Amino acid sequence: MSGWQLRPAGPDDAGAITGNVQAGFDSYVAFAPRGWAPPDVTDAREQTRALLGEPDTFALLACVEDAPVGHVSFFPGRERAAAQAPDAWRTRPLIPGLAHLWQLFVLAPWWGRGVADALHAAAVAEMRERAFTRARLYTPAAHVRARRFYERRGWSIREEAFHAGLALVLAEYRLDLGRAQPRADETRPAEV
Repeated sequence: MSGWQLRPAGPDDAGAITGNVQAGFDSYVAFAPRGWAPPDVTDAREQTRALLGEPDTFALLACVEDAPVGHVSFFPGRERAAAQAPDAWRTRPLIPGLAHLWQLFVLAPWWGRGVADALHAAAVAEMRERAFTRARLYTPAAHVRARRFYERRGWSIREEAFHAGLALVLAEYRLDLGRAQPRADETRPAEV
């Protein structure tokens, strides 16, 4: 396992998770349009805490000596509503059978070391355990490394659209949870 362990994450881990997200967003400057600035996720901590407290939310942290180096999370998919405030997510109708991969972030020093593979595999296994039939995620369209990671694991592009909150074009991916997925050791190693 190369020095890291997975453990469940909950509301008390909101600070660690938003820290991972901030580091991930900060890394987007490598491919984002000139002049793009990463958003400050400090204000998202309470929404993150609320989502982590929901009984249907699944979240894992990858830790090295109790220090988080990555995380993954998902919850039941809901219909998109671009005009709604971000904190109105609870009012959006659920989409039966759909899991929404909310976040998968690994700190840069841990890229290529199997952390993202393990987090992804655990999340997909849990989605299947919870009887979801398909999954959805969003990643920046220009984030080639992340897109390759997901595509090697069976995710398929559905559409691309501009996300005003991030000021980036996001690619929506879907995964059929009924099909067998490629094993991580059958793919080239890469991390998100």
